[in-house]
Amino acid sequence: MSSTSTEVGRFFKHSGIYAIGNALNRVGAFLLLPIYTRLLTPAEYGTLETLYLVSSVVSGVLGVGIAHATLRFYFDYKDAADRRAVVSTNLIASIAISTAGVLVVALFSTPLAGWLFKGQGISNLGGAMHWMLATIVFELASQVGLAYVRAVERSMLFIVVSFVKLVVQVIANSVALMHFDAGVEGVMAGNCLTVGLGFAVLSWVTLRECGLRFEWAKLMPVLRYSLPLLWTTMVGIVASTADRFLLQSLVSLEALGIYALALKLSKLASDLVGEPINRAYGAFRFTIMERDDAGTIQAQVVRYLAVILSLIGLAIVLFAGDALRLIAAPAYWSAARYLPWLVLAAVLQVLTYPLQTGIYYQKQSSSIFHIAIAACIAGLVLGVPLIWAFGILGACLSVLGVSIVSVVMTDRISQRFFPVHYEWRKLGTLLALVVAVAVAGQLADQLPLLWSLPLRFVLGAAFLVGIVATRVIEPAELAAARAKLLQRLGRPSGAAA
Repeated sequence: MSSTSTEVGRFFKHSGIYAIGNALNRVGAFLLLPIYTRLLTPAEYGTLETLYLVSSVVSGVLGVGIAHATLRFYFDYKDAADRRAVVSTNLIASIAISTAGVLVVALFSTPLAGWLFKGQGISNLGGAMHWMLATIVFELASQVGLAYVRAVERSMLFIVVSFVKLVVQVIANSVALMHFDAGVEGVMAGNCLTVGLGFAVLSWVTLRECGLRFEWAKLMPVLRYSLPLLWTTMVGIVASTADRFLLQSLVSLEALGIYALALKLSKLASDLVGEPINRAYGAFRFTIMERDDAGTIQAQVVRYLAVILSLIGLAIVLFAGDALRLIAAPAYWSAARYLPWLVLAAVLQVLTYPLQTGIYYQKQSSSIFHIAIAACIAGLVLGVPLIWAFGILGACLSVLGVSIVSVVMTDRISQRFFPVHYEWRKLGTLLALVVAVAVAGQLADQLPLLWSLPLRFVLGAAFLVGIVATRVIEPAELAAARAKLLQRLGRPSGAAA
């Protein structure tokens, strides 16, 4: 097996482990989904989504890009003591900055809630917002600890932490809603307990191995590197949340609740594949850049990633509607009709991350800011008229437009710093197969469940046959994957399957 294949295999090995951990992180929300969609009204679900939006805004500002910079600067040092100092310094700085920031926000939580909800909200919003702010501190510090875990490729630790958090979240939120009828405040309190536990474990591991050292000389380069990322994050937050804020303002909290559920389902692709890939690829790409075949590795990773995302995305589009009818109250069933647009947008968002390699390798983080500005403008220009005219569908179309702008600009700019010959013919063929199967799946919606469900499985099988028949995945690649699998199972590659 070639060294290129070996490096790609190493990357997907750690990505697979992160995928398991990330699935554990997300499965709690989906285990709780039948409870949420039966004990919370769409308006309450919309209120919950609004609180998550506020959390993302505050987290983006207070995070200052420190977690990402931790991973980048860790590899700039060769000495182990310097690497440990970078991690511990950034952990202390993250806790200090986030704590000070949430205390300021807490002083204005009451007028903020009044401005956000304008009488549409629920009771006990103040308590829910305080739980949200505490969660932000725990989450931002946890990201630095996770950056260290990624840097040293301790991916199994991530799985352990994720499993414990899963158990705690399901128990805490179920008890809060079913026993205490605590509503949105109970959900936020359960989330805080879950994230706080993860923070405690990751921080203990990080400080035990890196010590408690703070060095201004290590922090200042991180802050200088992160400043363009901070502005990028702030603009990116506007681009990524404008659809929901506009939907709440121009339509209603109920519409936001339906849209939020559709978004949650569509983001399964990024939750199960995108985030694990990002966690593994963030460190991986910096380890291969000195290789002559770095561009080939990058192109292969993007193609394989696109295939995996397509499989997950089609599964969501084909089966989510039937799943909603089984687990959710009828008020939520219409969320399924918006999934094709949102899933495509989610897939493009995931693919944007590996395309940024050249930008980050050359430390041209200001380019990310320019892309975020363009995406923000696109979100506002598209969002206001589309949401005003088409409601939830308009929000879906605006999100897709923003994703297209981001992925095209990212590729164009990154190619200047790290030219990569992507396999556009195969990627185009893959897109055509996805569209064909998705359209056929929409036709299956008109059939009774007894007939539509088998048809959806047939369509999924046809897609798998199609990517092999059109050589989106080469026979040699399938043979190599099969040999690797048999090797892991302890069987000779020539044995019968």
